Amino acid sequence: MKKLVLITGVILMACLFTSVYAAPSASVKASVSTNTEYKSETADIYIMKAENNRIVVYKKGEQAPYIQTDTLVSSLPKGDIMLLEKGIEIEGEKNLQKSLEDFCS
Repeated sequence: MKKLVLITGVILMACLFTSVYAAPSASVKASVSTNTEYKSETADIYIMKAENNRIVVYKKGEQAPYIQTDTLVSSLPKGDIMLLEKGIEIEGEKNLQKSLEDFCS
């Protein structure tokens, strides 16, 4: 009985470790368009990043925040946190809206 409990605990810990330290979620990869067919020369560029444990969006080249969310960065998967700490470049308003929905829902 003790072995069964121990094995179950080890398996649960392995699953937890894997889910926390796995690659960034698919929503991040899907939210940033890399297909040149959808890119426009006039599309605005946004930078989504983590500041003061919140998600903040800037227009590229501007100092003042474009959008400040109430979403806690600490509640996101570790892979997403790492991307937000570096800053995620997003092209176009539609892609920005989709990314915000992915992170803030």
